[in-house]
Amino acid sequence: MLRKPTVSMFAQILLKPLGSLYYKWSNWRQENIYKLEHTGQVCSLEGSLNDKFDPIHRRIYITDGQFYDTYYVYTEGEQQNRFIYTESEPDTVYLRTESETSDTGLDFIVFVPAEIHNTQIHALHAHVIFYKAGGKRYNIFIDE
Repeated sequence: MLRKPTVSMFAQILLKPLGSLYYKWSNWRQENIYKLEHTGQVCSLEGSLNDKFDPIHRRIYITDGQFYDTYYVYTEGEQQNRFIYTESEPDTVYLRTESETSDTGLDFIVFVPAEIHNTQIHALHAHVIFYKAGGKRYNIFIDE
């Protein structure tokens, strides 16, 4: 009596939502395991950004917030002779411009390709905010 086609179809109808729920739960579990395996460290954050937004070319990378370190040739208190310029050149010699050595107020910079930046900027911000350590400042720039 239980092997009739109508009973079989009725059992399949009852089990279909359970299969769908198991599939959704399994995907949710895999996403959570992936999130737990990645941290806010540069290599881990870079990897998760590339996995999600640029899995083929992997062009997203992270650098420090300050582009260049500030180098001083001497201080005025040292009162040393300076022979790093000729007499016809001005007194002040700059190794880098002020904008290159200024503190940008950022702890790290995320460089992404233009097509990803233009289409998924909000998702990029949400992803970085999820993984970054508290109090860290960042910005997302277009990579040339």
